[in-house]
Amino acid sequence: MFELKDVCLYRKNRVILQNIQWKVKDNENWILFGRNGSGKTMLLEIISGYIYPSRGEVIRFGKRHGEYDVREIRKRIGYISTPLKNMFGAREKIIDVVTSGLYASIGLYMEPSGKQVKTALELLSTIKMESRSDEWFGILSDGEKQKVLMLRALINNPDLLILDEPAMGLDLTSREDLLLTIWKLHEIRNAAIIYVTHHTEEITPMFNKIKIIAAGRSFYAGSIKGGLKKEMLQKVFGHDVDIVELYKRYYTILRDK
Repeated sequence: MFELKDVCLYRKNRVILQNIQWKVKDNENWILFGRNGSGKTMLLEIISGYIYPSRGEVIRFGKRHGEYDVREIRKRIGYISTPLKNMFGAREKIIDVVTSGLYASIGLYMEPSGKQVKTALELLSTIKMESRSDEWFGILSDGEKQKVLMLRALINNPDLLILDEPAMGLDLTSREDLLLTIWKLHEIRNAAIIYVTHHTEEITPMFNKIKIIAAGRSFYAGSIKGGLKKEMLQKVFGHDVDIVELYKRYYTILRDK
C-alpha cells in the first residue's frame, strides 16, 4: 500500500514528525494510535498526498514521488476525517453525498450515470439506508453521517481506507454500531484499513497491526497484543494505567498517582 522512510515534518521551526518509518501491505488492517497532538492527523495528510514531508520518502502503491499524478493516487485512497462531516450542506441529499465520492468533490456538480446511482443505492442497502436516499444529510445523527461518508469513500473501490477518529463524539451504542459497520463494509469491499484512535476500546478483532506514535516519533509497530501492554501505554500516556483484555477487546483504566 505505502511505505514511509525517515519521514519528517517541520512547521515554523517546530518538529511535528521525526524519522517516521512505516510500511503497510495489502490485506493488513492497522490501528494508528497515539495521544492528542502526537502527529497522527499530519501523518495521514502525508500518506494521502495532501501535504509533503519536509524530509524523507513516501512510496505509494510501489511508486515514488514524481512517478505519478497525485490526484490519481488519491482516488485509490478513501480518506474520512471529522472535518469532512461538516463540509456538506444540511440539505444535501444522502444519495448525492455518496455519489460525490466518484468525483472527490464536496457537493455533487456532475450528473452521475444510472449505473453509478445504482452502485450508490447498493452501498446504502448495506447499512439499510437505501429507502432514505433522498433525505437530507443534515438530519442524520453523527453516527449515520459517518456511515454515509464511509460509503462515499468506498464508491471508488479504494485500495486503502483511512478513518481518522470516526467514533469521535459518538455515544456507546452509536460507536459500537459504527465499528460493526466498518467490519461489515470491509468484508464486502476488502480494502486495507487504517483506523486512527487514542481509545483502546475501539480496537476490534478485525485489526491485526498497530502503529503507535508519541510526540511525533515512531514508538511501536507490530502486533496488537505486543503494542497494548501496560508498560507501553504508561510511556505513551505518561501516567500509570492498567489494560484489561475482555471478549477480544482492550480497555484501559487510568490509575491515581
